[in-house]
Amino acid sequence: MRRIAISTLLATCPALVLAQEAFDFRNDQRPAYEESVTIGELTESRTEENVTVLDVRLIEDYEADPQLIPGALYKDPENIATWASALPEDEKIVVYCVRGKWVSDKAADYLSREGYDVAVLEGGLEAWKDAQQ
Repeated sequence: MRRIAISTLLATCPALVLAQEAFDFRNDQRPAYEESVTIGELTESRTEENVTVLDVRLIEDYEADPQLIPGALYKDPENIATWASALPEDEKIVVYCVRGKWVSDKAADYLSREGYDVAVLEGGLEAWKDAQQ
C-alpha cells in the first residue's frame, strides 16, 4: 500500500481543507445585520405565510435554558455550514439568540450570503419571554 503524506494531500486538495473548516462564531467579527422583525411581526407573519424560526444560541446558552419559541428549531450556530443547505429556500427564515445580537446577526449574515431571505428577531429569546408575561 502506498502512503501519502498529509501535507501532500492537503496541498493537492485545497477543497478538502475548505470543506472541513467550521464557521467560527467565537471571534470578534460582529456583523451588523440590518433586517429584523419584532415579536409582533413574527407572530403576524407566522399566521400569514410560511416562516422557519431558528434558535441559534450557542450550545451552552441553549443547554442552560432549553426553552424554545413554539415551533422553533434549535440549530447549533457553530455547525451552520452543515445544516444551512437543508433549510427551505422558499420560506422566510427568522433567527434568534439570547438577546438578538451578535450570534443571531452572524447566523443571519451567513444565511443571507447563502441566498436565504432571513431576519433577526429583535431582542431574541429574552424579548419573547418578556412578551409572554
